[in-house]
Amino acid sequence: MVVADPVPDLNPAHDTTVAIIEAAQLQGHRVWVTTASDLSVDAGRPLARCQALQVRACRLDQGRWVAPTDWFQLGEVEHCSLDDFQVVMMRTDPPVDQVYLRATYVLDLADPARTLVMNEPAGLRNVNEKFFSLQTPHLGPPTLITASISTVLERVETWGRAVLKPTDAMAGRGIMILAHGDPNLVSLLEQATGRGRDLVVVQQWIEGVVDGDRRIIVLDGRPLGSVRRVACGTDFRCNMATGAVTVADEVTDDDRRICAELAPLLRRNGIVFAGIDVIGGLLTEVNVTSPTGVREIDALSGTNLSAEIVEWMESAVARRQAAGVDL
Repeated sequence: MVVADPVPDLNPAHDTTVAIIEAAQLQGHRVWVTTASDLSVDAGRPLARCQALQVRACRLDQGRWVAPTDWFQLGEVEHCSLDDFQVVMMRTDPPVDQVYLRATYVLDLADPARTLVMNEPAGLRNVNEKFFSLQTPHLGPPTLITASISTVLERVETWGRAVLKPTDAMAGRGIMILAHGDPNLVSLLEQATGRGRDLVVVQQWIEGVVDGDRRIIVLDGRPLGSVRRVACGTDFRCNMATGAVTVADEVTDDDRRICAELAPLLRRNGIVFAGIDVIGGLLTEVNVTSPTGVREIDALSGTNLSAEIVEWMESAVARRQAAGVDL
């Protein structure tokens, strides 16, 4: 079962969630879907209002995925226990708000002897996508997290240029350039920090961003593939949601080194599936809630990452069965 945003809201030609569901179907698995708001608990039993989902596969046309108009079919609403499923995959998009957090509490109650939950609910709570990379600060650019406007001003004066990110947003929302001498700088910081109340992430400007940033898909600590995202027009943000252009890319030795350092931290938190962002060889973010990029990598590199992800789940279930855990 997949916990995701409502199916009609998904973009089948882009969403990694749909790619994984397609791959699971092709390998003979039945898939149900639910949303975070449709989870519940009754007498300690984790439950879901869910629907069986069938999808029609996208096709690749001149390097782009094209979805059929009627790409999905949902079954009748069923009331199921999470323990009825071999695997439950949490794929709800940020923000990690109260609805999201409460959903992870429900997922906590799934019987680990029967159901594999990925990523682990406690890990999804503990691994903040903006903070987690700071556990390995030597892998990334100089980074400051603060609500103090004066502290940010001092740092921007030192660096000359910086990038500000909200701590709870996604898809490039709220990201802005901070430049020393900009007459609007204080006003921008007042808005971004809620006049000094909200923490923000401030990173030193990386000159390599002109070449784009790179999304690397990581499975069980191992890099599967990568895609380069290059900002379009006058927008500096390298996010697909803001119109960035995707370019074929390859995993490098530096990527493997970064993943090797992150792998123990990710495993310790039960994070099996992640997407890391790298600019100029520097780690800028670790995405764990619903990392995307699989569609783009497969289209540009001729891979089938979604099938690899499903095969990993199959192997994980088999390993647990062999160890005497009845899934």
